[in-house]
Amino acid sequence: MRSFFLISLVLLSWTGAFAQAGEQKTATAQNILFILDASGSMWQKSDNEFRMAIARSVLKNLLGKLPATTRTGLVAYGHRQKEDCNDIETLAPLGPLDKVALSAKLDGINPAGKTPIALSINHALALIRTETAPVTIILVSDGLETCEGNACDLVKQAKAQGVKITLHVVGFGIVEKDLSALECIAQAGGGQYFPANNAGELAEALDQTVVPPPAGGGYLSVKVTREGKLLDATVKVFKKGEKKPLSSARTYEGKATNPRVLTLAPGTYDVEVMSVAMDGKPTQWLKDLVVPSNDTLVHAVDFSQGVMKILVTENGILSDATVTILKTGTQERVAGGRSYTRPETNPATYRIVPGTFDVEIASVKIEGRPLVRIENQVLASGATLSLAHDYATGELKIGAFQGQDFVDAAITIYSKKTGKSIAGGRTYMSASTNPNTFLLEPGDYRVDLNPVKPKGLAKKSFEVTVKAKETVERTTTW
Repeated sequence: MRSFFLISLVLLSWTGAFAQAGEQKTATAQNILFILDASGSMWQKSDNEFRMAIARSVLKNLLGKLPATTRTGLVAYGHRQKEDCNDIETLAPLGPLDKVALSAKLDGINPAGKTPIALSINHALALIRTETAPVTIILVSDGLETCEGNACDLVKQAKAQGVKITLHVVGFGIVEKDLSALECIAQAGGGQYFPANNAGELAEALDQTVVPPPAGGGYLSVKVTREGKLLDATVKVFKKGEKKPLSSARTYEGKATNPRVLTLAPGTYDVEVMSVAMDGKPTQWLKDLVVPSNDTLVHAVDFSQGVMKILVTENGILSDATVTILKTGTQERVAGGRSYTRPETNPATYRIVPGTFDVEIASVKIEGRPLVRIENQVLASGATLSLAHDYATGELKIGAFQGQDFVDAAITIYSKKTGKSIAGGRTYMSASTNPNTFLLEPGDYRVDLNPVKPKGLAKKSFEVTVKAKETVERTTTW
């Protein structure tokens, strides 16, 4: 009895192992259906080579890299008739990978007609409706729809009906600015849109399309607005700690693609959102986003303007300074002006798009125009960010005499800390200018006086310490 029990356990273990192996084999065996644009525009050239020739070559290379277990199919449109929107043909139904046969089919394609994207996707969906395993559909097109139909809606309906697809779109050499129709197809199909302008980019894009969808994948939804209206922006997703974007997309200004939804493996990401239409292409970052498994992480990015106020004072009194707002870590100017000394202009007030900024304040009044840089200031949408800087100053009065007579001397003031000249002037031979007054930051200075009149007097120097809110007077005599 005990032997029978042990044998049963062994048989059950083997059966489970075989079943698990079978499940793994099924999971790794991909189903890939290509839809290839063979419209007349594929005779145009990219990098001095016909697009059709590039597509043939790249697809053949891709087929050569696919595992033998892959099931593939090929649909082409626009390759037989010039003006026929129904010119769609199944060149190879979804089945075991036959690289030789597929290569021969590719060689036989002769671009001629229109671009019936919606009808082609409908054709492809009809081919795979009986499939029980997921299918990756890859559309390669060099243009937008030229026939009737809404491909995005077709894909949405198919997904809603439970058709197991991931649909990627590769835009090859497309020059149109608004590609929202193609981005919408990719989003509806749970895939990505990949732009490609030459053979290398097409190969890289197609390599990414055949990567199996992430297990337990989640979704990132990014809605971009400005002043309550949908805003066109690019969305680049970076795996935490990496510099090359893992995924990129565009929101455009329509509800079909804004919010933009991207399929991602569970993990931590940084996301760059850059406005396309706004001057300066302002950028916001979403840091340390944790995308959950089988769930959607929703974020809204608003480029509505915020208010930045910069108060500049000197010993607590309004002071005149230039104010420059820069993109953080750069010298790229976003806004700027002067504070002056009036309550109407100080604090200096600026309405700018949200982001992270550095602020430079340079005194107009103080000798040497001391500059202060306040870094990494985050301005949120619709928020007010108030900053302030108070300059501490003291006065230095320098006189030059020979007995009771004025001496006209050239004055140069050096910072003892840096050794640099920060101020200069002359005493002239007048009570209004002799002594000459300089407004300085607190510190130690060396002062050189080089007499101009009367001639023949020797140069003299002295050192002095200036303190905040104090006046120091030094008279040099000959």
